[in-house]
Order: sequence, then C-alpha cells, then structure tokens
Amino acid sequence: MKKNLSLFTFIALLMGIIFGLFFSEYVDHIAFIGTWYITFLKYMIVPVVFTSITVSVYDSRNLKNRMVVKTVLLFAAMFVATFLLSSLVAMIVDPGRGFVLEEVEWNGSTTQFDLKQMFLNLIPRDLKKFMTGSYLFFVIAVSFLIGYLCSMFKSGDRLIKGIRRIKEFLFRILEYFMYLTPFAVFSLISVTVAHYGSVLLGVGVRYILTAYLCALITLAVVMVLPVLIICRMSPLTFIRKVNRIWLMTVTTCSSSATLPYTIKTCKEEFNVPEEITDVVVPLGCTIHMCGGAVSFSLLGLFCSRLFGVEITLSRYLLMLMSAVLINMSAPGIPNGGVVIGATYLQLLGIPLDFIGFYSGIYKLLDMVYTSLNVTGDITANVIINHMNQK
Repeated sequence: MKKNLSLFTFIALLMGIIFGLFFSEYVDHIAFIGTWYITFLKYMIVPVVFTSITVSVYDSRNLKNRMVVKTVLLFAAMFVATFLLSSLVAMIVDPGRGFVLEEVEWNGSTTQFDLKQMFLNLIPRDLKKFMTGSYLFFVIAVSFLIGYLCSMFKSGDRLIKGIRRIKEFLFRILEYFMYLTPFAVFSLISVTVAHYGSVLLGVGVRYILTAYLCALITLAVVMVLPVLIICRMSPLTFIRKVNRIWLMTVTTCSSSATLPYTIKTCKEEFNVPEEITDVVVPLGCTIHMCGGAVSFSLLGLFCSRLFGVEITLSRYLLMLMSAVLINMSAPGIPNGGVVIGATYLQLLGIPLDFIGFYSGIYKLLDMVYTSLNVTGDITANVIINHMNQK
C-alpha cells in the first residue's frame, strides 16, 4: 500500500481535475475533506517542529551554531538569485505587453509594514494561530533554547527522553495519516479547478505561464545545478526523489502543512541525518521562500510597467530589500499571499488596481510558489549535509 500511495495520489489528482471541470456544482459537498485534512496537518506543525528541533539541538549542540549561520547565508543567496533570475525572465517575456487593465476594485486589506511590527508578530498573542503554526519562528527559537538548556544540565536528560517519545508518537500518527492523502488531494484539486478555472483567460494565462517559467528556471539554476556541482547528484535522481512531495505542495499550497512530509522526504529519500533535517527544514519553512522571490519580482515588475512606474537601479534594490523583509515576516501577515502582494505594492508606491484580478488567479500561482519553496528547503538541506560531511 505504501509503495502505491504516490500512484493513488496521482490518480486522485487527475480525477479531481475532471470532477472540478464537469461536476463543479457538487464540489462544495466534498470540500470539507480537504479542509479537515489541512487543518489536521496545521495542528501537527507546532508539536512536530518543537519535538524535532529540541531533540536535535540536544543531540548535537556544538554543530548547530555553525549550521544555522551556514543555512541562513545559503537561504539568502538562493532568495536573491531567484529574485534576479525571475526579474530577468519577467523583463524578457513582458506578460503585461498590450494589456489594458479592466477596472477591478480591490476590496481586500493591506498591512502596515515596519521592523517593529515584524518582531512583534513573532510573539504569540493568539493561541489558535500559535497552534496552527502562525508563530513558527517563535516555536523554533524556544525549541533551540530548551534543547540547548537540556544539554547543559544533567536533569535535562529526563525531559528530553519524554520529548523524544512524543516525537516518535507524532511521526507514527503521520505515517498512518498519509493513507488519507489521495482523498484530500481529490477534494482540494476539484475545488480549485471548479472555482478558479474561469479566470484562465488573456493576461491571466500569460502571467501564470511567466510565473511557471520563472519557477522552472529557478529549479534548474538555483536548485538542480548547485546539487549537481556541489553534491555530485544527478539531476534526474534529484527530481525523481523530490517530485514525490509536489502533489502535496500543489494541493495544499502550504509549506507549513507540508512540513512533516518535507522532513520525511529529506530523511528517507535523501538520507540526510535528522540532526540536520530537523533544523534546516523548519528554519527554511520560516525564513526561506524561493517561491516568494518569484512572486514579488514578477508582481512588482508587472505592475510597474502596467502603471508606467520607471524601474531605476535604486528602485529595483528597494524592491529586492522589501521582498526580503516582507518574505521573512509573512507568518505575521494575515489573509495570505494576496494581502502580502498588496502590501508589497503599497510599500513601493504602486497602485493596487491589479490586485483584484490577481486575487482571482493567485491560487493557481500559489501551487507552483509553494512547490518551489519546499524544493528549495530540500535543496538547502542536501547541500548543508554535504558541506558538513566535508
């Protein structure tokens, strides 16, 4: 059954597309399956991350300080490289060429962005949001602290022993929960196709295709190529191992909801030790999002051209720095990627007229953005492991 799970999930994906296209009036009756599935995964995020990082820090305290520095630097380099590549593709393809913006009102909200608010958003103030992973950076920081303190004092051994047993229990639950994945995929993809299929017209198609092209180039240049050069791993081998998680990222559109499976993939498919995986992957889920780099660069350049805003070198650097800061603070900004995009444009002084249309196609964009985020985390984890072995 476990060996055929990927096949069953792929079949569920195809059936969900057909169901969403031809039986759209019935998709609302099965939407609860996907909602329940993602909700369960989100409530698993905090205990899985907390137990994994705490035990890993305890097991190899001396390694972690150097590893975190290397990981953050690698994440930053991958994000900047992705932003630059996506900008180049967006300027060459120019998806907004000849597009006349229809008047679409943006009735959503934006958020005021500043460094003070970014750090305040890291501190839990809502128990429900805390339990569903909205304060993941805070959980990571506390996990590091507890793991380190337990390693300093002999009495911490008993606490770690209990946390280790909880960790094993949680991963056993996840192992059995995997068998529900095909049903969740069918529900999620059918709802997506039914609700968003009609917007795949005109500039929406060009914008989406440009985003997917940026993602493919990023996958090849920022992820596959470094793994080939640094780790001497065949591109086909890397893709074959990593693509098993793409069905999850495409259907859930959540790096956090996919986090337990990302950790499992790194350990079982790439044989990365858990003391590395349990630190690098959750950290990447919080501060490293190559999909976010594609999203910000494409949206900023597209809307700049759309509204006649000149892109100078200083303005482009402002776009890059704003993307880095907003990307890091994303867990503290409500209402998802559309609101983050609106905030980004507002920060750059670009009108928000396009956001109304953007919100209609964002679900389809978020599929590839999330897949790129998770693949980038796996890439960084493999590279960090190779560097540590050297």
